[in-house]
Amino acid sequence: MPRALEALRRVAAARVAGLLLSAACLGSALAQQAAYDPQAFEIEAFRTAFEHEVRMRAAAIEIAWGAEPLCDHTTEIEPFVLASVNAKGRRLNARQRELFGRATGMDDRWRLVWMDESVPEELKLGDVVVSVNGKPLPAGETKMEFGALFRGQSIYSGDDQGLFEVLAAAREQAVYGKPMTLELADGRQVPVSTQTGCAGAVGASAFDTDPDKFWRQGNERVKIPANAMREARSRDEFRWLAAFGTFYLAHAAAVEREQSLSSMRMAISAGKILALTIPGAGMVLSAVEARAEREIAVDGIVGRADVFATEVVAALGGDPGAGLAFLRRLRELKVKTDVFDASDFRLSSMEEHVRTVREIQAAQRKAEPGR
Repeated sequence: MPRALEALRRVAAARVAGLLLSAACLGSALAQQAAYDPQAFEIEAFRTAFEHEVRMRAAAIEIAWGAEPLCDHTTEIEPFVLASVNAKGRRLNARQRELFGRATGMDDRWRLVWMDESVPEELKLGDVVVSVNGKPLPAGETKMEFGALFRGQSIYSGDDQGLFEVLAAAREQAVYGKPMTLELADGRQVPVSTQTGCAGAVGASAFDTDPDKFWRQGNERVKIPANAMREARSRDEFRWLAAFGTFYLAHAAAVEREQSLSSMRMAISAGKILALTIPGAGMVLSAVEARAEREIAVDGIVGRADVFATEVVAALGGDPGAGLAFLRRLRELKVKTDVFDASDFRLSSMEEHVRTVREIQAAQRKAEPGR
């Protein structure tokens, strides 16, 4: 089995262990409070926002694994997500922290909020992790942003940079065969196997100080605007967002070249990713050669990220039209989301690309034995 297909099928078949903060975890008590608790609306808003954040980070891990054959730089990726109330983009005041804790069960410690099925059974959602590979996880980091004064926001904000640095070091050690070892608050040390994926990290904060801005730090980190993340609904929409961000990590060198030389163009064409990841796709591309072999007519780097995200989602067995439907909804709702603000031309080009991908999928299914 080709390495690319094996990686993609492994991810596509993975059973999501679930979110720490599902509606079920809140229990019937919260539902009973809703009728008379004046804070119930805020509590539900906190719960929903945080659930979206966890789903976004889980999708980013899944995409990092699945898109590994397409990335310039790879590393070992952990099969879990850690979160803390102190890692919010916007520092919560005492009242907000209390409501957030009631909604999610979170506090200032780092807790496991999502796990892939490969994680050892002795680890449970909600477990407090104090160190990874012997490096202590950071306490709540606070930084001052004086520009926030002009936005009417607190100048104090939280950051998860410290966590990212600890995980990045553990990833590097895992490349050389050392499993990630989580030390829990009760003293247990649990080794966790990793999986090769795209280097870097894609994330989003439900409490972003700039919720409409897309942000990128070289080939290390990408931040999806909170406004976009909050509007995502399906698993494929979260995947599409994560894959869009992963493009900037997967092809960082090419991104830099295109930004400095307007004549440069990415060598990513409709059908190219599917040809790499789906057996037989290369043989059936002739069925749609007129459209599949030419570059989608979208100017600039954003268009290539659209192409990349759509085809990665399709290669993972998802709906290739998920990103298109998502951008249309953002536009209808007039949500400000920076790079996700779609023009007529961009939507039209995406529609053509989605149609092409579906034709490739249909042709590939016909070519499969037993179909």
